[in-house]
Amino acid sequence: MAYLQKFGKVILDFANTKNETPVPQFYKDAFLNWYGCTLAGAYAKMVDAAANTFKAEGTNNVLPPVGRTEHLDIPKTVQIDCLSSACLAYDDIHFETTLHPAGPVLAAILGVARTQKVSGKEALQAFRSGMEVECRTALAMFSKNTDTSKCWYPTGVTGGIGAAVAAGQLLNLNAGQMESAIGLAAGYSSGTRGTHGAMSGSWVPSIAAEAGYVSAKMAKNGFTATINSLTGGNGLFNAINPTGDFEKAFEGIGQNYICETTACKPYPFGFISFAVIKCCLDLHKELEKHNANIDKVTVYVSPTALTLGKNPTPTSIYQAMVSLRYIVGRVISNPHLAFVPLDDDFTISENISKIMEHVSICEDASLRNDQAHCSAVLSDGTALEVKCDVAPSAPGNPLTTADVEEKFMLQAEKALNKQAADALLDIFHKLEEIDDISILIKLPVQK
Repeated sequence: MAYLQKFGKVILDFANTKNETPVPQFYKDAFLNWYGCTLAGAYAKMVDAAANTFKAEGTNNVLPPVGRTEHLDIPKTVQIDCLSSACLAYDDIHFETTLHPAGPVLAAILGVARTQKVSGKEALQAFRSGMEVECRTALAMFSKNTDTSKCWYPTGVTGGIGAAVAAGQLLNLNAGQMESAIGLAAGYSSGTRGTHGAMSGSWVPSIAAEAGYVSAKMAKNGFTATINSLTGGNGLFNAINPTGDFEKAFEGIGQNYICETTACKPYPFGFISFAVIKCCLDLHKELEKHNANIDKVTVYVSPTALTLGKNPTPTSIYQAMVSLRYIVGRVISNPHLAFVPLDDDFTISENISKIMEHVSICEDASLRNDQAHCSAVLSDGTALEVKCDVAPSAPGNPLTTADVEEKFMLQAEKALNKQAADALLDIFHKLEEIDDISILIKLPVQK
């Protein structure tokens, strides 16, 4: 209990201290990456379904969701923005906690930007604070040193807390109000991995975004809660794991930002597939050197990767995003498809299906989530071996700013005309100089 109480105090002290130092390039890249994903996903079927539901409940005069035209109330607009960013599984990943941290925090920030003037500099500073609280809380609950159930979806559990801190800083909450915002968001926490495999998997982060935004606004208007909602005897930590990895979560807070190990995704699939995809891309290069067919492909992955990716024959886009057997068949059939989001109307092509017949996915307890080992036997008896020791975007192997910008342009040009995409990128280049980030909501117009 002492550790829990200390954690609550440390988080509150951090949330109530605005870091005015210049933000590193990381946050600008992460914001750009999130925005591109939001544009690209804005008209996915699940986003249409959610927006149509909210529209039927009534409209408002606030700025619409990014890339869309409906005028919804702000909490639902926040939810739609986060849903759009998550629905293609192309957003970001914090490997140590399996969080997708940017979505809830940035969606809440844009929610505030619909009610008051928020500069680019203020947005980036709030983004840094919110992401760090989110990641620190998740680290205490879900790091590899804990025995927390794998059923929890960390983004749903801690994303709203980070979003509340970011929104709270922009709303200039005092210390008591910030405690209320965090306490309210902790009471709103939800999400299990049972939601994966359907639209609901992307809904969990968007609930967190709405939770953080609403919690901060309610706290601003006098609705109270205490940190006990998070760290008390009957709080969120005790419900999930009262013996979390607190020492690691405390370490260096305010000096070292663990959220900066978050990576922009290189592929539009679940993070457990990144090392596998890299192996398949390398394997395809080897296959091109041989005039033979594949007899057998065996892929070895971590226990967690196998648990999350073991569905051998996905029947929907949501299942396919994490089906390792399907992803192997897809990438070996055509390497370009490693970078192309799945279609809403998902089917398995005959070419991919034939390769999948020869694919086995096996567990290797010695492998991390960002590692994979692939062996193949060809029809002429040739044996091929490829390994990925550090997946693209894993800690120590991030995408560069140029990589993120290239990814953004590919996504933006599908949603907008080339001129609008170029104008958006130029805005992000000057983000810290912008007085009002609502321009990011007003500018894009869907094709």
